[in-house]
Amino acid sequence: MTSLDAVVRTLRGSDARSRALPYLVHAALGAAIWFATVQVAARVVPVERRVQLAALGVLVVLVVVAIAWIARRPGPDLLMQTADLHLGLKERLSTAWERRAADGLMDDLLRKDALQHALRDRLVRAFPIRINRREAGAVAIVAAAALALAVLPNPMDRLLAQAQADRASQAKAASTIHDVQNKIAASTKTAPVDPKVQKILSDTAKQIQDAKDPRSALEAISPAEQQLRQLSDPQTPARTATTQNLASALSTTTSEKAAAQALSASPSQGAQGVRNLAAQLPNLSPQERAQLAQALAGAAQSAKDPAMAASLQRASDALSSGDLAAAAAALNDLAGQLDSLQNQQTNDQQIASAINGLEAARQALAAQVDRDAAGSSAASGGAGASPAAAASAAAGSGNGNGNGNGNGTANGNGNGNGNGNGNSSGSGGSGGTGSSGSGSGTGSAAKPGEKVYVPGQPVPGQQENDPTPLGPGQDVPLTPYTEVIQSYQQAALDATSQSLIPGSEQDLVREYFARLGE
Repeated sequence: MTSLDAVVRTLRGSDARSRALPYLVHAALGAAIWFATVQVAARVVPVERRVQLAALGVLVVLVVVAIAWIARRPGPDLLMQTADLHLGLKERLSTAWERRAADGLMDDLLRKDALQHALRDRLVRAFPIRINRREAGAVAIVAAAALALAVLPNPMDRLLAQAQADRASQAKAASTIHDVQNKIAASTKTAPVDPKVQKILSDTAKQIQDAKDPRSALEAISPAEQQLRQLSDPQTPARTATTQNLASALSTTTSEKAAAQALSASPSQGAQGVRNLAAQLPNLSPQERAQLAQALAGAAQSAKDPAMAASLQRASDALSSGDLAAAAAALNDLAGQLDSLQNQQTNDQQIASAINGLEAARQALAAQVDRDAAGSSAASGGAGASPAAAASAAAGSGNGNGNGNGNGTANGNGNGNGNGNGNSSGSGGSGGTGSSGSGSGTGSAAKPGEKVYVPGQPVPGQQENDPTPLGPGQDVPLTPYTEVIQSYQQAALDATSQSLIPGSEQDLVREYFARLGE
């Protein structure tokens, strides 16, 4: 019994070795097919983690093949039968294994005879190692194809790189906004609008982060800037101007220069200075009161804010009439308005800081949009001239005795050249988009040897050179728009950046050229 068990173990090891290599070939074929499939798919759609996806698939194939190799191992009966067949033992091993529990005399003889022929060196050869050549050849072919796909340039790599750059630009823009939030939160001057500003910035940063591309992220900035501007009080500039006018008026007096200096420093210090002035009214001489009343009246006349003008005028009238209590009350009202102005200015400072942060984010996103548009234009530039090349100037030759220009109702322009005097008619040239345009004109013939030029449309940002002389009947050369669109785009963007154009309008210009690139 023990000897037959040893034979089974030996045969099982031989069978495992003989089946290992074919299953490895199966695994290699499956892994190569999966790797090639991933490479082909990565050339159709952008796949960012194709290396990880390919490695995961290969691991799954190896696990499945290993499970199949273990699950399909034969039992002892099949091992004995296969060994009898391969070693020519004439069913000795299978018969002995079948009668392994019997105690008869013949059974012992059968087992001894089987063990005598089942030598270890023979049992090892019971299951020879064989490889399917067709399968091995298929592995080599598929592996070579997969390797070639992995090495050759992939057109989707540019899209993946652009997507990564887009995400990086959006993350940078969102980080810029978060930095502004932290700066506002850490500021020593807290403004009443801080919670609203923080909310607007947080929502905008989230929209930028979640946008599908930088162009979509740009759409979130202009509404946020409008919301921030709505938080500002429109009367703040008028009140600030009124405060400065009051400081200038008080600086001309002899006793109120301290209040004038305080007003020039800040509204909060000016408010304290005005309160001190109201408290000192009883100590002023009649001449000083008259001088102060005149200064307050002048400041009221030049005031831009109605409420402050009213307070200044009441203080002036009260001083002129000798009512010091009413004058002090009017000045205290003015001080309260100055305190409110200080809050408004602090609000404006925080709002301006937030808008500056949004503009910085806009610039980062706009730069990435420009790079994406330039990459799209470069990728499509080699495909040949687009039908939009018809936007170039088109010219034709007219038949007649004169020199004239005719404009048809189509998109083409016809120019006629000839010798002599008279009338001529010209039709649209072959380079125009309209074939039915026609016109007529009169003119004098060109002199012998005179050069004739056909002007073209100037390209913004490029130096104009004299056009190439054209002979009679010679067409003006056409230039595909893909070769000049970059110059037009750069010139337009430079013009918008150097002029007082809102950021939202700049986005429209940028989006226009980006869509042309598509």
